[in-house]
Amino acid sequence: MEHPSMDQNDYMENPQEEYPDSSVLEPEYESSSEEELTDTSTVDPEVKYAAGGDTDSAILENGDTSPVVNEANIIPASTKKEASMEDILDASTRVKNFIDLHKRLPNFVTVAGEQVLISDFLYISVKGLLGISTGQNGNIAYESYGLPANSSGTSNLRGTMLKKDYLDLASRIGNFMDANGVAPNFGRSTRGNIKFESAVYLFARILDFQNINKQLPNYAYMAPLNQVRTTPLADTVPVTPGNNNTNPGNNTPDDNNTNPGNNTPDDNNTNPGNSTPGENTEPPVEDNPLKVTVGQILDAANRVKAFVEKNKALPNFVTIGNMQINMSQFLYLLSAGLVQINTGSNGDIAFGDFKAPTASSGNQLSNSLNRNSYMDLAGRIKDFMENNLQAPNFGNTNNGRIKFESMVYMFSKIMSFHSNQGRLPTFVTLADTNAVATTYNQNQSAGGGGDKPDYSAYAIYLANSQNCQVTNSAIVNLANSLTSGLSSTWDKAEAIFNWVRDRVSYSFYYNTRYGALGTLNSRTGNCVDQSHLVVALTRAAGIPTRYAHGDCTFSSGSRYGHVWAEILINGNWVRADPSSSRNRLGVINNWNTGTASIKGYYASLPF
Repeated sequence: MEHPSMDQNDYMENPQEEYPDSSVLEPEYESSSEEELTDTSTVDPEVKYAAGGDTDSAILENGDTSPVVNEANIIPASTKKEASMEDILDASTRVKNFIDLHKRLPNFVTVAGEQVLISDFLYISVKGLLGISTGQNGNIAYESYGLPANSSGTSNLRGTMLKKDYLDLASRIGNFMDANGVAPNFGRSTRGNIKFESAVYLFARILDFQNINKQLPNYAYMAPLNQVRTTPLADTVPVTPGNNNTNPGNNTPDDNNTNPGNNTPDDNNTNPGNSTPGENTEPPVEDNPLKVTVGQILDAANRVKAFVEKNKALPNFVTIGNMQINMSQFLYLLSAGLVQINTGSNGDIAFGDFKAPTASSGNQLSNSLNRNSYMDLAGRIKDFMENNLQAPNFGNTNNGRIKFESMVYMFSKIMSFHSNQGRLPTFVTLADTNAVATTYNQNQSAGGGGDKPDYSAYAIYLANSQNCQVTNSAIVNLANSLTSGLSSTWDKAEAIFNWVRDRVSYSFYYNTRYGALGTLNSRTGNCVDQSHLVVALTRAAGIPTRYAHGDCTFSSGSRYGHVWAEILINGNWVRADPSSSRNRLGVINNWNTGTASIKGYYASLPF
């Protein structure tokens, strides 16, 4: 199971009341009850110091008062700076969003115009939290604090941390940093040791909750902390407020869209000196989150609803813009879109890849759900998927369990109603959701209007698109020449693939530089531009071809973003990655296909 990340309301308790059992999704892990935490006050809390010392007089009564300090991690004293509570809350939301997306820390965050190291941010976040808890909302003074020398912690944190306990941890961390001028490797809790990176995320989540709800949560789940990678902090990137533009020259990504692909090569540990022509060992690719509008979700919901009512089963995917969205992703978009409509927001919705449910199941349902009930379910689904990166097997309601497929259909009905009526329905019936098959035909698609795919349904994979000049005479002439005398689709695709693999050398750079025609003329390109050329040539030969984007683990053992082409042959999408001379059509040898994480499929590549 993948450990969850958190979003608005942070899987934290409603400050007024706990969710009843019937209103939460069945989790794949158990959360601790308050009764399990009653021994908190009897446990001697401790924060472990950076260089491996176990005690500190500011924390324990029996400890050494002079722990060893790694000099490399000490930052010289500087003039004290100040941050307002508003600035700290704003920065906390941006840090939380960055970690939610990248599962790692930024190197620094901009607070009131100052670039603040992430160790300094930990300090102002715990001090700000303590100020909020006591009603003191004045500015927080801070200096520069060293990074931990050996961050470590419990690898599988579970349960919850009550408000009194996270405030106690915040106090101990703040006192420790005041006394030693460096962030701790970890802080002890009754649920295990919380490493430095996870502590940053914990307090960013808590302060983000305060920022949104104007009050502190009664408790926070521990499991989301497991997702934050322990990485050398020099390899991380900054988080600064800004617009939607990223700039590789100054490393200033926007609030919610931090982009390691636009940083310097060192940020992704890529080395252009290690890339040789014809062999792409470490391909750099922009890692923007996928985004859609609420209007696009409404349109897709109409098509999925029509498909289900005709076929009594879910499609394999639905096309939104140039993207093929699988049903797990679509359930997330439906729930997130519905939450956004209900709150009156109208911004784009970012999403990533979600695993399919492991064992969809549910009850035979009747009656209906009122608006409050289906909105509650939508919010819980959204939170569950953001935390677990997977669609739930079912959702609990007062009327019983609703299986995955039925939830997709139910929310499609609701969104379709909104699309046609301009408002959300007061209730949604459940009986007709029983007819949706528990498993669906993997060859079905709701891409154009909800019918089974044929070549007409794949028209977008035959057309010109950005940086893919299908009808250019040079592209067409080469495609005709390479496929002349060949009759089978496989043979044509293989001839094109082999030509690009063998004739176009690999070059190091980010994203698109040349496009298909420019790559043909220059005979060099990165994985993105090599894919542009494969896609253009195969489309020119009349074969539907799409782009694929994912995170891949290469032969070197490193994991990077990557782009390749996929060609439709006999009804199946066949991988075509010309970036390595070791690859063949349908055979990948330079990265592990079993562990690749797919970020999206496209008719037109957006970067």
